[in-house]
Amino acid sequence: MADEDVVDFLNAWDLSQYIQIFRENEIDIKTLGLLSDDMIRELVPIIGHRAKLKTNIDQWRLIIQGMTGSSEINFETELNQNSSEEHTNLKPTLTSTTLSAENHILINLDDLGVVQQSEQQSKEVPSSLQSPTNDDVHNLLKSTNEGKSLLASFGQSGLLDSVGRRRLCNLIINRELKDDAQKRVLSTRLQDLAYQITSVFHQERTPTYFIPYISYGPGLKRSAKGKLLDCLNNRRREYRKSGLIQTSRRSSTSSSSSSSFSLSKGLQHSVEEEDEELHSSVEEGLKWLQNSSDPWELVEKNWDITTNVRLKKLMSKNGQSIAKYMEEYPALKKPSGYLLILKDFQVSYPGKENKLYQNLIIYKNNIFELLRAKVNKTRDETVNNILNKYIKLYLEENEEISNIITLLSLSFLISVSSTRSKKSKIWRPSKIEVRDGFITHVRSDSEIQETITRKGSKLIEFGQTLQPFVIIVGHSLKEISSYLVVVDNTFYRLNSIIASVDCCFKIFLTLNAEYPVESSGIWYLIQRGLYNLKTPWDKNYTAVNAFMSDVGIRHTEDE
Repeated sequence: MADEDVVDFLNAWDLSQYIQIFRENEIDIKTLGLLSDDMIRELVPIIGHRAKLKTNIDQWRLIIQGMTGSSEINFETELNQNSSEEHTNLKPTLTSTTLSAENHILINLDDLGVVQQSEQQSKEVPSSLQSPTNDDVHNLLKSTNEGKSLLASFGQSGLLDSVGRRRLCNLIINRELKDDAQKRVLSTRLQDLAYQITSVFHQERTPTYFIPYISYGPGLKRSAKGKLLDCLNNRRREYRKSGLIQTSRRSSTSSSSSSSFSLSKGLQHSVEEEDEELHSSVEEGLKWLQNSSDPWELVEKNWDITTNVRLKKLMSKNGQSIAKYMEEYPALKKPSGYLLILKDFQVSYPGKENKLYQNLIIYKNNIFELLRAKVNKTRDETVNNILNKYIKLYLEENEEISNIITLLSLSFLISVSSTRSKKSKIWRPSKIEVRDGFITHVRSDSEIQETITRKGSKLIEFGQTLQPFVIIVGHSLKEISSYLVVVDNTFYRLNSIIASVDCCFKIFLTLNAEYPVESSGIWYLIQRGLYNLKTPWDKNYTAVNAFMSDVGIRHTEDE
């Protein structure tokens, strides 16, 4: 069966239509590089697709094998402190040839994701980096006390915790830079080391430690990321501050091209069934919805008729904002307006509508165990008190309370990144701000408007807007009386915490809205881990990848 890495590659190479074929032929990450031309011809009969697959596999082989024409990470530039957490969209490019020593790609870590062609000849690469042995990591672990400790603690389970991953990366990077603080490290080396880690610790995933620059098709690229790269960046910053490395600044370039949009599979299928010209009933339905919101039976009827037209407009390059969309269709401002959005989600992502209900039950005990472990490690007394309170409530064996605690605890278990505003202000949300950007608890209805106003003002300071979020109302977490989803100036009232988070998530995806900047990692976990959904505009969150491994979330089905 094709594993998740192969699925990721096929999606990245714009060949997702072949995922099922790769599954049927049991092609996993270990056999991908062994495919011959004849095998590829049998798997992919269309010449254009076959050429694309072969080119990308050849490039991937270079990354794995460490050939001299590989990508090189250039550390001669001043590193942006938060570059490892950023995601940059690039102008569309299509690579049609494999990399060569005469024309290699430099990844400038001052501006991750910006790829430049080097005009100078590639320098000779040391033989140790051309063909790194597959036992470097294992030998390092066996030959050092720190390594032996890691093997003793995690070798049997094959899964490290967050501290173990940090210790492992520090051990590896310190060894890489042991003899030369200014040593250049090839991306192939990082890829090989990441792969070796998974060979020693079998439950770990390569993308947690390193993901090379990958093209996700026209208009969307993914920059290099991973814990090894983060550790390497941090070490170089330390060396720079101490004077071991002389800073050499280079002008950085950026791309502001908009990423192209691709419709979800469900919406694509629905659109294909529609006539090219709008039927008169669709035109009438749109006009009716723009001017009426009663009776509800007619609202639902006209909503169903106009689904394709509305969603295509929302998902277009110049799609509407949430505020404008809700102004255009006044039925969305009614208490039952969220039901219309849930209908649209079901059209766009068929079969995914109940995933949160199904998967949270499966994984919440694992999440709770991570919460327990976190209490013993945090040094923040305020956070420690909150976590102890959560644990006590969870153990009361009330399903609704345990669901609330599970979701609230995510903000304390997933690392946050700093956010830079257009005015260069840096905001690193606290754990509590992350939690409140996801789910805010207030004691009474009288606090709701004040909370929203305060939150909006804080976001404006950093050039951000108030995105949909959940409010729960009650004197304590044991006495929640109301569940609200706040969308612009509209409040949707739901009957449980799962229903509220489910509704809020579906609003983001259906209305093509961005996640709240402070809680984007949590929403991505919900999207990727609990709904098993990918979108063309996904960022990569190393912390979320690691958390999914810790919880045991391993999806292999078609995205």
